Amino acid sequence: MIVAVEESLFGRSQADVEAALPTREPVDCPLCHRPPCRFGVDFQGFHLARCPTCGLQFQNPRPVFGQLVKAVYGDVYHPADDASVATRRHGLERQFDRLETMLTAPRRAMLDVGCGAGAFIRLASARGWQVDGTDVVVTDWARQTGARLWEGQLPDIEFGTARFDVVRFNHVLEHTQYPLDELRRAREVVTRRGLLLVGVPNLVSLTNSLKTWQSRLHLKIKRWRHYGALHHLWFFTPSTLCRLVETAGFDVVHWETPVPERSGLLDRWVTSLVRRPVEAVCGGDVIELYARAR
Repeated sequence: MIVAVEESLFGRSQADVEAALPTREPVDCPLCHRPPCRFGVDFQGFHLARCPTCGLQFQNPRPVFGQLVKAVYGDVYHPADDASVATRRHGLERQFDRLETMLTAPRRAMLDVGCGAGAFIRLASARGWQVDGTDVVVTDWARQTGARLWEGQLPDIEFGTARFDVVRFNHVLEHTQYPLDELRRAREVVTRRGLLLVGVPNLVSLTNSLKTWQSRLHLKIKRWRHYGALHHLWFFTPSTLCRLVETAGFDVVHWETPVPERSGLLDRWVTSLVRRPVEAVCGGDVIELYARAR
């Protein structure tokens, strides 16, 4: 029996999670087509595994899509303040600046996959872009943007003749059931020489690497919590993300691990001190990758 979830499962007990997500399915590496080797079980009972050939990490077995949508991606997943760009403006504008530099012509059609509450769509409209969105659960906040929206997983959506100069996956690909299929569908709907933007957590950031060793040595009470396995099904390094994107039909143009701007005077001062050295060793908590369709 599936238990109805009316509040977030983040941080809840393993028993609560298993009641809400009782069904698990096996998955092989999408790059090597091999079953992975398990290396850990997190504090909520999610199984973490690694491909023995390419090193791509992912959950195996994992929760099934239908139960994740009901238990994780409901109303509590996108609170009202997610619709605001205020706290993320610096990072979003950095993405726009790079995309606008890389485009070969002044094209402005973009698809935001996993548009959430629509914060990116709002900022895009203010900068003169035409941005449409998709999500597995389309929120009322996103509908208020007036953009064209499609509900569902990207490979299952029919766009007709619509094509996009940029397809954006920002903290989305790690949530998908089949990331290679998602990227291949993006390749189909992007224009000739169009761009792909992918942002994902960096598994080998400085902070995540430290937490991984703490988990391996049983120094954390909630082991492997930094993987976020309640809603993250895939865990990328720069090398595994690049390989996935290239397999889907794109050429990687640039990737980086930016350190986000912080609010507050002290936080901004600390960030200014650590940004350059952390980014120089690719140690930031996020990978942002830009690629061009072949």
